[in-house]
Amino acid sequence: MVKGLEGVKVVEVGGAFAMPLAGMLMGSWGAEVIHVEPPGRGDLQRHLLAAGMAGWAKPHQINYIWEHVDRNKKSLTVNLKSAEGQEIIHRLAEEADVFLNNLRPYEMEKFNLGYDTISARNPRIVYANLTGYGQQGPEKNTGGYDSVAFWARSGVMDLMHEPDGAPNISRPAYGDSITSQSLLAGVMAALFIRERTGEGQEVEVSLYNSAIFALGTDLSGCLITGEDSIRPTRQTMSNPIRNIYPTSDNRWIMLGMTTSQPYWPNFCKAIDQSELTEDPRFSNPEVRTENASELVSIIERVFRTRTYEQWKEILSLNKLIWAPLQTPLEVTQDEQAIANDYFCEWDHPEYGSIKLLNNPIKLSRTPAENVCKAPDLGEHTDQILERLGYEPELIEELRSGGII
Repeated sequence: MVKGLEGVKVVEVGGAFAMPLAGMLMGSWGAEVIHVEPPGRGDLQRHLLAAGMAGWAKPHQINYIWEHVDRNKKSLTVNLKSAEGQEIIHRLAEEADVFLNNLRPYEMEKFNLGYDTISARNPRIVYANLTGYGQQGPEKNTGGYDSVAFWARSGVMDLMHEPDGAPNISRPAYGDSITSQSLLAGVMAALFIRERTGEGQEVEVSLYNSAIFALGTDLSGCLITGEDSIRPTRQTMSNPIRNIYPTSDNRWIMLGMTTSQPYWPNFCKAIDQSELTEDPRFSNPEVRTENASELVSIIERVFRTRTYEQWKEILSLNKLIWAPLQTPLEVTQDEQAIANDYFCEWDHPEYGSIKLLNNPIKLSRTPAENVCKAPDLGEHTDQILERLGYEPELIEELRSGGII
């Protein structure tokens, strides 16, 4: 069966998470993705887990971070600082459909890899650039990982904590993962448009912009009203049944009944508090808002009388909108996630049978697959250069000169 993107050639220049994740997803649909790395040490991603991710993970014999981000690809090692190395990338771009990179503007100029240069060699190419803060403005060359450009700068981190507590530090690559799908959407749209017009174009995505869009409800309000976002506390949520409550064993349950009135009687019955239904303080949304703090306290006292597992069983029997707050490990064992193939088991050529996250975008006629393991450093360098017309003697010369 021909895969959906079979024949599409993608060149990746750069590292981290957001840009390479888009390439990994394209590779799962059959695209040939060439990940360009510096000779010697290679992509930083190769070494993050072994170093413990600065305290965010424990080292493991299976480099699951590298597999998550860079499977379904080939590895080409090139020294981008050299004219010979830049020429290799230019020749790759001539035959490519997509050029993915996360270089800042000054780096694109330094390495002679800007859109004008690449598109001059291939006018049909879709050139996709991902930065921290965008290609314009005084901070266009400022480095920006997701912790700063996506979380802190955008307002997300400010809103994601109680006012009297310190902001929570973001989880690794959370904003990167969201931004990667924006990048993928832009690339796929540009490829579709190219089929209609015959012309390639530049796609621009930034972590900062993706976070601003993700916070669109709040920021739209700021743009219109000129006022900052409202940040209610858990105790003052105007809709107490769209709130989070602790159990007797210090776990949490999230109630999500945004439209509260249709659920109010059944909720009260489920928690054995039917008398609240007719209580004049809580009988309709308006008075529940006025007396929200008092009602939150009542519901919290009730939730603290039972364990997490008991509440899961009770709430599951009623037609309510809610969810347990699960740990990441519990998510990997969640029957609903498993039933929808959010994870997959794969026979890795080195590690044996391992489990991985699947492509989150499901296409009914074009299933995503794990095509190959994340590559060894420079595993495909000779193969790719030979395809570009480099003779074996020249390849050895480039290698001895530190170009590849």
